[in-house]
Amino acid sequence: MIIIGIDLAGKEENPTGICVTGTDKVILKTLHSDTDIIKYVKKINPSIVTIDAPLSLPKGRCCLEKDCKCASGGHLRKAEREIRPYGRVLPLTFKGMKMLTLRGIRLAQELRKDFEVIETHPRTIQKMLGFKDLKDDLSKVYKLSNNPTEHELDALLAAMIGNLYINGLYLELGDPEEGTIILPLL
Repeated sequence: MIIIGIDLAGKEENPTGICVTGTDKVILKTLHSDTDIIKYVKKINPSIVTIDAPLSLPKGRCCLEKDCKCASGGHLRKAEREIRPYGRVLPLTFKGMKMLTLRGIRLAQELRKDFEVIETHPRTIQKMLGFKDLKDDLSKVYKLSNNPTEHELDALLAAMIGNLYINGLYLELGDPEEGTIILPLL
């Protein structure tokens, strides 16, 4: 099965890491625009797309603006509250997270027209798996190019979770109606 992992940047001008697994080799690359990401995913036609970015708003929120009446819905989803024993996440209303969340939601909505899309969190995966040096640790499992970027390595962690998800070896945090984060089952 072909799986695409995406380490999404908050801004299109910043690098987004992409990883494709399930072919004869691991493909790592960097893309920027939503258009390029969507075109590439459609070209590869994966079984699943795993994205490192929040892909939904907290229940009761219509936006992430602090002065909106929906702000009483909170800054975190149930998934962010449940992930805390495993790893650290930021509130979705922080400026950078707000940008990333809104981009993640838009991208996921477009990709979900054709693909199954799940959300994950590579920093937490790294911590859960005990990886100290991501490149060295992943090189023990995958044949990597000489100089993968940190974003490409995070995309590889996301793709790994896609594989675990397909095989039923995952932990799902959060509320499916609000949005969930998929992590490895230990």
